[in-house]
Amino acid sequence: MIKTAFLLPLVVSVLFAQTDSLPLDLSGWVRVAMENSPSIMISSADLMSSSASLTSSESFLWPRLSFSSSAGHSWSSIPDMSGGYTDTDNASWSMSASISQEIMASGGSSWLRLSGSRHSLDASRFDMDQARLDLTMDIVEAYYGVIKDVQLLVSQRRALDRSTEQLRRTEALYEIGGATNLELIQAEVQQSTDNLALLQREQAVSNSYTALYQTAGVIGTEYRVNTNAVLQPVSIATAENYNLGMSGNNTIASSVERVTASEYNYEANKRTYWPSLNAGGSWNWSNDELDFEDFSNRDSWQASITLSWTLFDGFSRESIIQSSRASVLRQQASHEALVNSIMSSILTAQNNLISSIRSWELSLDVLNQANEKLRLSTMSYDLGSISLLDLLDAQSNVTQAEASVESSRTSCLIAEARLLVLLGRTPRIGE
Repeated sequence: MIKTAFLLPLVVSVLFAQTDSLPLDLSGWVRVAMENSPSIMISSADLMSSSASLTSSESFLWPRLSFSSSAGHSWSSIPDMSGGYTDTDNASWSMSASISQEIMASGGSSWLRLSGSRHSLDASRFDMDQARLDLTMDIVEAYYGVIKDVQLLVSQRRALDRSTEQLRRTEALYEIGGATNLELIQAEVQQSTDNLALLQREQAVSNSYTALYQTAGVIGTEYRVNTNAVLQPVSIATAENYNLGMSGNNTIASSVERVTASEYNYEANKRTYWPSLNAGGSWNWSNDELDFEDFSNRDSWQASITLSWTLFDGFSRESIIQSSRASVLRQQASHEALVNSIMSSILTAQNNLISSIRSWELSLDVLNQANEKLRLSTMSYDLGSISLLDLLDAQSNVTQAEASVESSRTSCLIAEARLLVLLGRTPRIGE
């Protein structure tokens, strides 16, 4: 049992020594995730699509040019009066070019759709910014998950060292009659329990690293977490003084832009009752032979201004207008629900942060008390004032207190990051 307890820390230390060649702090992991995460690639593609839609909406500002040409030759046999046939062949050559420019489509609906497309592009930009913040938040959670499990592993190693040392002392005392068989069994059980807990902590570290790799999009990498670069929680006064205004929230800003875009689209659809005005011109040339010397005598020019007005289309316009109005109402209702939800989330996040900080401060006091109690229990056991079971309980209390400190500290940092993301601010990723 003692041999196993000695080999486990050695194996784990060798494993970490091999894979710790590329340690990264939180800012480094965020940078790696921004370069490799599929979610950022998806957001970039959505932004590119919105930009292309805007370019398409701007196309009416430019004239449309077209050119066409054709060449043909035909052969035919025609019966004549003598009963025979006369063979004839004909050639044809033609070219044409045209230009058209929209002056006003359906009462200016194109301009309204253009404005709507610009707001949709702005919404996509806000979505892109929010995707970066969301990814940063995911990395923060995964990163501090690794930090917590690594620190709990270190704490558990100390617990195993204490129980292993106590088992050695108890075995030595047992051999000279200074300890009972029950005390020896108690020491062995405690050492076995700590040994099993160490294995579980090692598995937890492996799982948390896997989650971090998946979030960063770097499966199979040699990157590790720099456990020496960890932030400290903010004070309660700082948490209480955060500006909780939602003006920086990208999700709300994107929703506002999409509501505006739907309103522009609705107004554009209402303009379909109005006429459209277009200007155009064309040039045509045709001849039975390709004679460039007589080119100018065979062509024709035309210029026109066209007014078109759809008076009735089988109520298709009415259905489109009604559908776009429903879309506006839906966007507005969704926006109100989103604002209420985010405001509630911000208040909850601030309360969680303050509670986490208080729990962390309390856990520090509990750890100090547990260490002091362990010191006194060790002295009392050496003097024979308490039983071995009481001493083992004191050791377990120290381990639990250390675990509480590490868990509450990472909870503070995650709660702080979550609040900042909801406020549209980049979380702390390094000093």
